[in-house]
Amino acid sequence: MRYLTPSLLALLLFGACAPVTPHGPVDAGILKKMDAQAITRAEFQRRLQSPALLSSLVPPHSGITLPFSMVSGTPCIQAGIGAGKTLQMMIDTGAARMMIHSRTVVQHQFPVVRSDQARVTMMGVAGSEQGRLGLVAPLQLGAWQMQGYPCFIRTQESRLQGAQPTTDILGFDLPARVCSYLTFDYLEKTVTFAFRETFTPKAGLSSSSAPLSITQGVPFIQANAKGVSWQCLVDTGSFNGIEIDEALAAKLGVQDQGTPVKGLYLIAVGGTLSSETARLRTVTLNEISLIGGKHTKAEVDISPGLPRVGSFFLKDYRVTFDFRRRRLWLEW
Repeated sequence: MRYLTPSLLALLLFGACAPVTPHGPVDAGILKKMDAQAITRAEFQRRLQSPALLSSLVPPHSGITLPFSMVSGTPCIQAGIGAGKTLQMMIDTGAARMMIHSRTVVQHQFPVVRSDQARVTMMGVAGSEQGRLGLVAPLQLGAWQMQGYPCFIRTQESRLQGAQPTTDILGFDLPARVCSYLTFDYLEKTVTFAFRETFTPKAGLSSSSAPLSITQGVPFIQANAKGVSWQCLVDTGSFNGIEIDEALAAKLGVQDQGTPVKGLYLIAVGGTLSSETARLRTVTLNEISLIGGKHTKAEVDISPGLPRVGSFFLKDYRVTFDFRRRRLWLEW
């Protein structure tokens, strides 16, 4: 059994204050402990179809609102994982699946499928890597408790001294599966999972919206500049604001422009890149249109991966993924 995800997985930038340990497998002792608690593929599939899990995916509440904190420029919540224990999870709309680090799996004894029966390939900004398949059991978000939810397990890591990036990720699959809408209120530092309500913009606030599409499990909106239109990933797991890739930079005529970004590291699936190696640079576009608004003198970063809009741009708004209408809303 082999699974594939297009997830970008947590694009984070950190100051280059210390050397980077080469990207590679986690400690062999962690992998050995994980193998000792492995279950069969048949047992994993049985648990996925259990009445307890399926019924817990239909929340009894109209919605829940949780506080979040900004960690390394991205929104993170505290999720319950049983017996009074919590787990810090980044809410990453750029990740198509929930992703849990193998150290977390071992620490909390989460079920993991035997490595000879299921492997996953995770694709990201810096490349791809092999991982495992497992369950977070239980998983509690506020008053909502799920009896077990499938996740991808990372068995590789990048180590950057002096920085502790969040390694456990609540991906876009869960809210897209069960929610009527999902709101990140960056102004109040709360996230709302609505299950049955129809989204209504908040009275007294200005708002704009744009069509929202979901491709390979992650959300996209349309952006435009200089007469060029492109699909833009809405990625709360990205530290940056508006980003474009080299191909789009060429279409916009800015491929040879920009101020280089120096002294930073990019941590993502597949490896760790210095800003110099990734050729990160910042250009200014006279105007860019996205999510129903026009932004003048917009600073845009040229970087690896899909064109995207991240939390540095979104942090000034209430941001709502309206699944019923398939629209993305900004309120301010």
